Amino acid sequence: MCYFLYGAVNDGINVEQYNKVIQDSKYHFNIGNKQDVNASVEKCNAMYRITSDCCDCSTPLGQKSENDNALKDFNKLLNKLKSVRGIKHIYLSKNWVYETNEKEETVHINDIDSLHYLANIEENCLYKIELHKWHY
Repeated sequence: MCYFLYGAVNDGINVEQYNKVIQDSKYHFNIGNKQDVNASVEKCNAMYRITSDCCDCSTPLGQKSENDNALKDFNKLLNKLKSVRGIKHIYLSKNWVYETNEKEETVHINDIDSLHYLANIEENCLYKIELHKWHY
């Protein structure tokens, strides 16, 4: 059995800016919504997988280590994504093969200690991480 990382970014983003942000990243989010991500998880297909690795068992996400350099790289990517025009959120989930998301959680990146949060994500949960600018 293997872990797989799934996710999506909202529609309406500036694709050119998005491609520049992710060009050197191992992670790629297709445009989609929570139904798209959950359907991909359920079918265990690659459409909304965020890596091209054969599996994501070595992912630092959910491994409880905030000092992992790969986790820090993922965190940097999230913060870079905030600069993409039209970005609102990403969806993210970590699932064992053929296990579906049992719950959902929404957070804003500015409300969390993102390294701690990412290090402690749970399996079979669809996370919506809001990246849009706050309005006071």
